[in-house]
Amino acid sequence: MTDIRRIGSIYRSEQFARFVLVGSVAAFLHWLSRLVINSFVSFSWAVILAYPVGIIVAFTLNKLYVFPYSRRSLTFEIFFFLLVNILAFPVVWTVAYILGELVFSLWMPRQIALAVAHGVAIAVPVVVSFVINKFITFAEA
Repeated sequence: MTDIRRIGSIYRSEQFARFVLVGSVAAFLHWLSRLVINSFVSFSWAVILAYPVGIIVAFTLNKLYVFPYSRRSLTFEIFFFLLVNILAFPVVWTVAYILGELVFSLWMPRQIALAVAHGVAIAVPVVVSFVINKFITFAEA
């Protein structure tokens, strides 16, 4: 029971709240950039091309406001942050595609379905990403 409480306390922390807040800002900018990019390319490509916007914003805000006391080198932090997000990308893309093209579009106008699906997909890796970033990427040693 103690382990469950310890895990729960990680997610009830002010740090997790800041992670969700800065992640929401990054996700919104990622989502918004996808809308703009989608004017020029297909939905699938727009999701891919917008992903770096979210990563850059998320890294910068996390470094400044969520994990400012990391003892890791900047190179290590950038590498692992990119690695975590690159590994999460197939999940984000797959969820966005399945929900947008195959599920939500059955009862919503296509563009709204794609927008909602992409928003949901961006949020999917949050819980796992926080733990990895807290204990590996930005570890306070």
